[in-house]
Amino acid sequence: MMMNVVVYAVLMVQLLAWTSSAVVVSSGKCIESERQALLSLKRGFNVMYDDWLSSWGDGEQQKECCNWEGVNCSNHTGHVVMLDLHANDAVVVYLESISPSLGELHHLKYLDLSGNQFTHTPSIPPFIGSLTFLAHLDLSFSSFGGNIPPQLGNLLFLEYLDLEGNYFSQQIPSQFSNLSHLVYLDLSFNALVGEFPLQLTNMSSLTYLDLSLNYFNGTLPPQLGNLLSLEHLDLSRNAFTGTIPSQFNYLSRLQYLDPYPYSYLWDITMSLSSDLQWLSELSTMRYLSLPWVNLSGASNWQQQVSSLSHLQYLDLNGCNLVDSVLTSSLASPSNFSTSLSYVDISNNSLRDASFIFPWLMNSTGSLVTLRMNDNGLTGTIPETLGDKLSSLEELNLANNELKGQIPLSLFHSCNLAYLDLSNNNLTGEFHEYIREYSRCAHKPLRFLDLGWNEITGILPEISHLSSLEELRLGNNRLSGTIHEGIGQLSNLTELSLGNNFLKGLISEAHFSRLSNLDTLDLSHNALAFNVSVDWIPPFNLTTIYLARCKLGPDFPTWLHTQTMIDNLDISCAGISRPVPNWFWDRLPQMLNLNISHNHFRGKIEGPILPGLGFVSLLSIDLSFNLFEGPILAFLTAEQTFLSNNRFSIANPLLCANSTQYMRFMDFSNNDLRGELSDCWRGFESLEVLDLSNNQFYGNMPKSLGSLRNIQSIHFEGNDFSGEIPSSLHNCSQLQVFDVAGNKLSGTIPTWIGDSIPKLLILSLHSNNFHGNIPLSMCNLHELYVLDISLNILSGNIPKCISNLSAMATQANSNATITHDYHYNLIDTYNRYESGHERYVIYNDSTSLIWKGKMSKYGSTLGLLRSIDFSSNRLTGEIPTEMMTLIGLVSLNLSRNFFSGHIPPTIGQLKSIDFLDLSRNHLSGRIPSQLAQIDRLSVLDLSYNDLSGEIPLGTQLQTRDASAYAGNPKLCGAPLNNTCPIHGHQIREHVADGDDEQLVSEGFYIAMAVGFVMAFWGVSFSLILKKSWRYAYFKLLSDVYDKLYVFTAIKVAKFKRFRSQI
Repeated sequence: MMMNVVVYAVLMVQLLAWTSSAVVVSSGKCIESERQALLSLKRGFNVMYDDWLSSWGDGEQQKECCNWEGVNCSNHTGHVVMLDLHANDAVVVYLESISPSLGELHHLKYLDLSGNQFTHTPSIPPFIGSLTFLAHLDLSFSSFGGNIPPQLGNLLFLEYLDLEGNYFSQQIPSQFSNLSHLVYLDLSFNALVGEFPLQLTNMSSLTYLDLSLNYFNGTLPPQLGNLLSLEHLDLSRNAFTGTIPSQFNYLSRLQYLDPYPYSYLWDITMSLSSDLQWLSELSTMRYLSLPWVNLSGASNWQQQVSSLSHLQYLDLNGCNLVDSVLTSSLASPSNFSTSLSYVDISNNSLRDASFIFPWLMNSTGSLVTLRMNDNGLTGTIPETLGDKLSSLEELNLANNELKGQIPLSLFHSCNLAYLDLSNNNLTGEFHEYIREYSRCAHKPLRFLDLGWNEITGILPEISHLSSLEELRLGNNRLSGTIHEGIGQLSNLTELSLGNNFLKGLISEAHFSRLSNLDTLDLSHNALAFNVSVDWIPPFNLTTIYLARCKLGPDFPTWLHTQTMIDNLDISCAGISRPVPNWFWDRLPQMLNLNISHNHFRGKIEGPILPGLGFVSLLSIDLSFNLFEGPILAFLTAEQTFLSNNRFSIANPLLCANSTQYMRFMDFSNNDLRGELSDCWRGFESLEVLDLSNNQFYGNMPKSLGSLRNIQSIHFEGNDFSGEIPSSLHNCSQLQVFDVAGNKLSGTIPTWIGDSIPKLLILSLHSNNFHGNIPLSMCNLHELYVLDISLNILSGNIPKCISNLSAMATQANSNATITHDYHYNLIDTYNRYESGHERYVIYNDSTSLIWKGKMSKYGSTLGLLRSIDFSSNRLTGEIPTEMMTLIGLVSLNLSRNFFSGHIPPTIGQLKSIDFLDLSRNHLSGRIPSQLAQIDRLSVLDLSYNDLSGEIPLGTQLQTRDASAYAGNPKLCGAPLNNTCPIHGHQIREHVADGDDEQLVSEGFYIAMAVGFVMAFWGVSFSLILKKSWRYAYFKLLSDVYDKLYVFTAIKVAKFKRFRSQI
């Protein structure tokens, strides 16, 4: 910064005045005692480089110490006044210690030992405090630690103190209050603690103060307003809280302010004063950085910032800014300073692009950097943005909701070096943008990210973009082939074109000069690699995404040359040859590996000793191949997906020593067999466990209860026997528990409802459970799939079943059961990127018998609200309380011993799609409300004792007659058994509460009496009232005449039409 240079220059001018001359004349002689002190200092340094301080010595030509390197003496006294031994930037100098002889240089005014690494001096020697004339002290980046010695408070003439980049801890010594002449103080990048040091607020001459990157906390004191000379204040990356004091308005000379409260160790947001009046007084401000400072309560922030006429740098990233503040100030004729070159208003809630862009475009034309990413901006980008802001070098509008075409004017700017418009809904033809930019003579574009939009067109020849380092065009609608000219971009480090509609061959020419390439993503395109077997690429990649690119049938041998791979995805690549052994040797260095959906076969010969795994491996996906044999321990990862293979033994991995980091384990659909090992105490982080559809047998291990973080257990489709272990009641985070299709026995544990309240899916079907349905199951308020069919359960359905409140909510097509976590590294499995974090999402699934066949539901799980009690020995009536579960989509109570009537309120189940009450002992009439359920696609009431006429309605009459078979007392369509009429109707007792109880014998008697009375009432009136009689017959005559004329006209038209044919 220019301001830092000015401060330093002023200090140097003062230093020159003190020393009279910075260079000693040839006739000067150094003082012998000081010469010996310097030699002793050199011996203490124990310099490891012969040429460093080579001019210092006892030789005949070295007598004059004032001519030694880094030494300056006073012209008048000959005393050493300046010692500048700072390290060269190109060479790190390791020194042992600082000799006490330094204290003999009593007249020293300037001491700079910065950048040297003092290996045997853990802290600043206290004797430095004896150099009482010292005005300049620079010990920055010198590896000092411990406490700052309080003796530094003795340096009363000190004006410049730089201790940046050391390891100082504890608090700043109180003796610093003595340094009243201090002009420059830098204590940044240490480990200092405590509240803001009040002793610094007495330094009235201080112009530069940097306390950034420490552990200071508490509120900022109002006494900061005492530093009237302050020009530079950096408090960033500490833990200060509260408000910025209003006394900041006294700092009228302040040009640089950065109180950024965020650090990688904490996330604390400050709350600024509500009016920010202190800001308008700082008219000299040039650099204002307030990122992650809460400005939501500062309604006039834009007005205050606009008053800073000299402002060049503005950072309001993450300040909770909203549109209402902006729109209320747009009418102001004075927006930002015309010299403003940097604006960052990202990570706010600025939604309306129609206000924000004009505000910026009218404020200044000198912007070099503009960042507005992560705001949720809606609307379009103005067509003239690039012309108005022609000086732009960096534009970031990523992660918003912008739509419409990307303006061509952005590519008129020949200064543009960084453009990020990713993750919006923008459209346009990519080749047109390249054509516009090609008109620039100088093409500095280094970074271009248009990913996650709706960009169309072809990928043109771009070899002329020679400065390009990162090209990200993934997740668009680009088509055509990739031109070989892309291989001429020698500076390219990342090429991401995945998830487009690109096609064609990829040859060696596409990579001919890409020696700096680090990341390659061509996944999910119709591309085929056509390279020779002995091809040696010019690059050494760390990230390779080539999913759905045709690489096979042979394993790509060029991968052998890629020794730095962190992330590899070659899934769905058509490879059918075996995986070479050298490939598994690379596994320890990888973070993510996905080779799923190929045709790999055979055993995996692991290079690592049994029992060892790799804690660095985040994800490994070998699913949907033909691997066989044991699952070796070296395949351990946080996410291990090995489903749909032919693995037969799991114990080597399950009983390994490095399973504590595993989160997702999917070994489903293999040939794993035997008893499941009781080795689960080491899986302390496991969240998803899927061993379904294998051949495990025996009891479920008791150690499963140690999985305190488990959210999903799938054991369906095995041969487990015995009871569900009671230790599972410890798994309180469980959401999915599926043990269907085993040989489990005993009663359904009562603790399922008491200890696992978050359960969403419970599937126990096709086992040997007996006893009653436990009342505690009614406590599963979040449950929306309950399947206990095909067991030996007895007793009644509990009336408290109405407490399953999730069943009373409407299904949501967007709802799925997901298990996710995030970290700061790149992931290859179902990844979503946000900033530098990566989110891993695992979508759960379950299998249900739906409409007579077993179906698997994953992404559509949110549509299910299902209860299946079928094929048990349940008795009693169907509780009316069950009819309050109005979100039910499927209800299967068939093949039990239910009796009584179908609840008349069954019509409340408006969402029901599948209803099976067949093969019970239900009696009485079919409720008429059933005909009102318009979503009902499958209905089965067969083989009960139902009677009476099937209620009228297309939902019931249009079904196959088999839905009512086995009910001999039922009649009416679609059955052939027609109902008797008049007095021969079948008379059946009508259930209380059924609407059809009104159609009784009394109903017909009352209807006949009413008809007779109404008829004679009208007839007697016509006989007695002459005027009524005339009016009545006149009405009949008029109606007759109108009908006659209407009929005659229609007949005439019809005859005319026939004659014309």
